[in-house]
Amino acid sequence: QDPIQTANATATLLYKKGCDLVICLSHLGDRYQENKVSDEILAKESYDIDLIIGGHTHRFFEEPRKYTNKKGGTVAVNQVGFGGIQLGRLEYEFSKAKKKNLANAHTVVVRKKTSE
Repeated sequence: QDPIQTANATATLLYKKGCDLVICLSHLGDRYQENKVSDEILAKESYDIDLIIGGHTHRFFEEPRKYTNKKGGTVAVNQVGFGGIQLGRLEYEFSKAKKKNLANAHTVVVRKKTSE
């Protein structure tokens, strides 16, 4: 199955059921030189996803990357490495008008990297 179509269908269903924030846990990978499906492409091709927590490429983002989706909304993409070295903390604010805002994002170092 196409991961973009599947993610979009699932996110739309969740919004129709009343979810205020849709988070996608992804193992597609951050981005690639070739036109391979990635978290970046998913964010840009999405309609109702608000946040993508990514893996596979094990990148250490200092802060989430932000992309514009097909509806003109913001999709945040975050990765905090691998092996429990870092923890990402993302805080959203919600208004009564159903507006949401990524108010705070930071990374906490849990343990130092060690050589393998």
